[in-house]
Amino acid sequence: MPIPLIPIIAALAAGGTLVPHAAGGMIVTAAAGGYVAGTYIGTAAIASLIATAGTTVGVGAVIMTGKFAAIVGSAGIFGTTIGASGITGALMSAGILPSAPIAVPVLAGSVVLGFIYTAWHLFKLKLKLQRTVNGEEVIFTEVEAKIVEAIVKLLKKTNEN
Repeated sequence: MPIPLIPIIAALAAGGTLVPHAAGGMIVTAAAGGYVAGTYIGTAAIASLIATAGTTVGVGAVIMTGKFAAIVGSAGIFGTTIGASGITGALMSAGILPSAPIAVPVLAGSVVLGFIYTAWHLFKLKLKLQRTVNGEEVIFTEVEAKIVEAIVKLLKKTNEN
């Protein structure tokens, strides 16, 4: 974890929130109100953070997708219990789940829509950062601040493991 992120992670862990700064960039506000000293992130730092997170999130998504599919499992041949695997197979064999539960496609659709929504905002943020002239600070939105906050927290978790 880069050294400049340490005060930001500490402030976020103490209940702070990453918000857009009036002069551009982002800063952490304390739970009690007011900016937390030493937690300003400039546009260049955000751009490098997004680039780093792209690799980390991409690898993590591939790993988690594989684990999720193996744990949940699948229905067997033609939606029967023959060849069913994972939790789905066990529940189908016990008669708890019907051969084609409606919750599975609804959940899968919700996950896909959530992923597309997040990917779109991340794409717009990357495009905004790429169009920035060196040395200029960008004014960010609240949604972009939430995305960067989530990335900082994700990087913290991946570095702890």
